[in-house]
Amino acid sequence: MPDRQARPARGRTPSAGLPSSGPTAAEDRIAELEGRLARLERSSRLRDRSRDLMGRVMPPESSIHFRNAGREHLLGVRSMVDFWIRRLDAAEPAAEEPIGGRERIEID
Repeated sequence: MPDRQARPARGRTPSAGLPSSGPTAAEDRIAELEGRLARLERSSRLRDRSRDLMGRVMPPESSIHFRNAGREHLLGVRSMVDFWIRRLDAAEPAAEEPIGGRERIEID
């Protein structure tokens, strides 16, 4: 009887995150993960450099103005949402009438 764990099921591939068997597969996986970590550390340094560049291009006062403008934008959106919530709450009692209630029809 063949070993079922050694061979993936038909139509499926083994997970890329799991090493196959043996010490060399584990060592290869460790090397791959260390490479990923090095790339992540480089990208964070790149992020720091881009922030430094923006600090040289844009004065701190501009950052404060843009942050305040973003806050005002969000407050404007909040006021619109509050307005529509109040309108829905005001219209709610009319919507609470039972559906299919009695209606008086005048016949001439």
